[in-house]
Amino acid sequence: MIAKNRKAYGYDYADLGSVVNYVTETLKVKVQQSIQYDNLPQYPNGYGFVVTRYWKDDSKSWSAFEAPVPIIVGDSAGKREQPFMQRYGSAETYARRYSLLTLFCLATSDDDGQLAGYQRGNPMNEDLRRQVAALLAQGNVPAGRESEAIGNRIKMPVNYARLTDWQAQLFINSFKKNEEVKEAA
Repeated sequence: MIAKNRKAYGYDYADLGSVVNYVTETLKVKVQQSIQYDNLPQYPNGYGFVVTRYWKDDSKSWSAFEAPVPIIVGDSAGKREQPFMQRYGSAETYARRYSLLTLFCLATSDDDGQLAGYQRGNPMNEDLRRQVAALLAQGNVPAGRESEAIGNRIKMPVNYARLTDWQAQLFINSFKKNEEVKEAA
């Protein structure tokens, strides 16, 4: 657990600097973050996504694993209107922080997501849950490996227990695209 060191809008949270410091000083890992702007259907907003890779001293190269987190700019929060670039900067910082937390499976308790411009999705509805469960069963995905299977398929880390409608739909659509390719061939 990384200590919370900032307060904003009534929330305590660990800022990006403290997360980077924890990874580099405590875990002794070098990190590299970049923003990629692929026009992929799973990243529809056009603001890109943050990718984090790491280098441990005993490795020969940067990790192949990446932790993509989309940069999603929300509406202006609070009573005063925030300029778009301020909201984008907050959303990018949020994505950088969560990409690091995801890559190293770190925890920090905060709830500043909506205020930083990142909008959380709704939990998966029952119809999507049934469709996802059927696809997992069809693929013989063992219990406890659902998050990994879905994340590998949609190219982003997910938590099956907290899968959103958007993530579930990406997963379902990835199978539809494969069927369209097969039919065209």
